[in-house]
Amino acid sequence: MKAMIIAFASVLTIGAAQATPIELSRKWTAGEKLAYSVRAQFTEEERSGDLQTFLPSDEDVNYKFFIDVKKVKADGIAEMIYTRPSMDIVIGDTTDSAARTITQKLDWKLQLDVSPFNEMIAQKDLNPPKEDKKPKPAGDGGFLMRTLFQGNQADGVAIGLLGQFVTDIQRLAFFVGSLDTGLDFAPKTPFDEVKVGETWKKTVGYQPQQLKGQGDKQAVQRLDYTYTYQGVTKSKEGKDVQRIQAVVKFDTDLSAYARQLVGSSKASSMLKGVPLKFSGVIDFDLDMKTLHMLKASAKSEGGFAIEVKGAAQPIVENRFRGRTIVKLDSWKQGSTTTKETEPKKPVTKPKTGKSKGG
Repeated sequence: MKAMIIAFASVLTIGAAQATPIELSRKWTAGEKLAYSVRAQFTEEERSGDLQTFLPSDEDVNYKFFIDVKKVKADGIAEMIYTRPSMDIVIGDTTDSAARTITQKLDWKLQLDVSPFNEMIAQKDLNPPKEDKKPKPAGDGGFLMRTLFQGNQADGVAIGLLGQFVTDIQRLAFFVGSLDTGLDFAPKTPFDEVKVGETWKKTVGYQPQQLKGQGDKQAVQRLDYTYTYQGVTKSKEGKDVQRIQAVVKFDTDLSAYARQLVGSSKASSMLKGVPLKFSGVIDFDLDMKTLHMLKASAKSEGGFAIEVKGAAQPIVENRFRGRTIVKLDSWKQGSTTTKETEPKKPVTKPKTGKSKGG
């Protein structure tokens, strides 16, 4: 009976704690150093023309990054040095070549001001890359070329313009790259206090979406991650963590927007449809006290196709999926604010009866 009472009291205590709103702000401390590792896997399958079989391609991206907090301001903004020495890109087997690893020497060294909500306030490159004076070959990333579109010239132009939106979706599916698109400083937390189950949104890109109440008209609108605070939970390692989950889902047809771009009608265009889908889920495990990211696990999937009138199958069909893991490898904790600001007590020397000059 006593055990049941204790267990019931424990449940009530946890429930009350979960119902209490908290501020999800990261607590930086001067002198702390954090080292993270990132491993991203991206698989893409594509077929074009009359080809019935999807041709797969795999790509892994692995890198480490380091955070060295130099100073923490009164408002909680941390002045830090961020470094990313290199990046390994592993390209899987293809019909043309065997698997190979490419190591890119980056030598990133950035001076950053980062808020308690993982927003970058200021950025300065301490090791800017040397200017490459070699002329770069012109091109559109291969997207327009591989469509091999024949027929209406306006449709070909529209498809080429839509390539930027497809590329942006695939960038999101990888969860790596620049500091703006990767998970190095994540999750983005709200300024207001939240309770378990409450949500907030952060914009990660822009995509054509249908305007409500305006027929087939589309416009470029925000693409948001919806974050949900899930409260205190157990990690896979059995440790208490603060859990935040982010989800995004996008499902649209770009053909109407493509026709709007070039001013063609549905009847005159050979485009039947350009469906584009994308969904992603990220689980963040955060330290209970500091809200430093301990681990982030991200999954995504999506695809697109270019369908034309009179064709039995899309002239281009692509599907992809991604998975990224970010882990905290080491954490050297710095001095706390209390220790830094605590005044020293004056030392009282015993009286000896002698004068100062004695």
